[in-house]
Amino acid sequence: MIGQCAFCGNKHLTPKTTRYLHQRGEDMLFMEHVPCIECDFCGEQYFDIQVLKKIESDHLDIAEQRRQPLRFLRVAVEEFNTAFGLS
Repeated sequence: MIGQCAFCGNKHLTPKTTRYLHQRGEDMLFMEHVPCIECDFCGEQYFDIQVLKKIESDHLDIAEQRRQPLRFLRVAVEEFNTAFGLS
């Protein structure tokens, strides 16, 4: 178990569940209710390696049509436009 946030140094970390986005090439999978440990100060999230391996395995099974996902989402894609003076 981690003792403090590697990003901000805060020592208050809480077990939670979250939505995790896994990308495999052009394919993306949103995994709901993924267990993690979250920093109470900055929100940085930490995942157990077995949880991440399960997500990868599930994504591969879905991509290779060995199982069906719970549902599909329509997602808009846009490129960031720097015309607003941001550089």
